[in-house]
Amino acid sequence: MIRRNRKKVGAIGLFLLAVLLIGGLAISLVSPAEAQAPNKAKSAALAYRDQWRKLWEDHITWTRVAIMGILDELPGTNAYVGRLLQNADDMEAALAPYYGEDAAVLADLITDHLVIATEMLIAARDGDTAAFEDARVRWYENGEQNAVQMNQMNPRFWPLEETHHMWIEHLDATLAEAVANLTGDYAAEVEAYDLIHAMALEMADFMSTGVIKQFPGAFKGPLPR
Repeated sequence: MIRRNRKKVGAIGLFLLAVLLIGGLAISLVSPAEAQAPNKAKSAALAYRDQWRKLWEDHITWTRVAIMGILDELPGTNAYVGRLLQNADDMEAALAPYYGEDAAVLADLITDHLVIATEMLIAARDGDTAAFEDARVRWYENGEQNAVQMNQMNPRFWPLEETHHMWIEHLDATLAEAVANLTGDYAAEVEAYDLIHAMALEMADFMSTGVIKQFPGAFKGPLPR
């Protein structure tokens, strides 16, 4: 009797071991973010989209304020630039739960994007053509680096060509805004900012939707189209 019970217990143990192995295999086939999703509070997809819209509106708003502050030598310029640079940290915070250290890499590139832009504005204000051109070349190179980094983080939903195109459009329009301010063409400056605003919302939705589609298990509620 005891021997038969031991055989029965042994069979049950083997069965449980097989279940655990199969379960572990199934978990290994799920992406890490999706595997952890049940243990984490999910974010509302629409709220995440809105978060990115605010981040990009902050980006273009404080860029605009910095343009006017630097070119017109306003007394609050240092505070304006400081708030602009905070935008890169805020974007990192929105990406870090999903991309870890890669989010910090992108944030560093976005910080460079903002710092180089201030260099361009100072050079333009001071009439330093050589310094302006040097900064302009580095600015566009940085735009390419931003696109490459985003594509590495999310190859499927942040395709390189589209991501690169969006960054370059953003740079072109921002440069046009600054030039219009510097030359006193304020109607053109307003027109450029309106274009930048529309582009920024598109880029915000592009980024948020890319994250949501890559990590669907981390979000709840209706997904933005």
